[in-house]
Amino acid sequence: MKLHTAAILLLFWLGIFTVHTVKGSASSQSMRKFICVDLSTKQLNIRTLVSYEKQQIPTDAIMFITAGGRRICASAGQKWVQTAIKRIDERRSAK
Repeated sequence: MKLHTAAILLLFWLGIFTVHTVKGSASSQSMRKFICVDLSTKQLNIRTLVSYEKQQIPTDAIMFITAGGRRICASAGQKWVQTAIKRIDERRSAK
């Protein structure tokens, strides 16, 4: 009888642990998603840009990430934006 009770308690605690672990994993993965709403009107210094992300909704834009971690959005159709993307891609492929 004691073995039966111990087994039930063990299953109960495993169930609670599993639910807590799954719930914690799901909430830790819901990272904040940045979207471009306002677009920068001035050209950025390409040397300070380390990465970019393409975005089409709600507007066609490129989100540049600077060495300091700042996120700045610019219109994807501008010539300097295309040059910056090309330069970042070249730096990535050189590594």
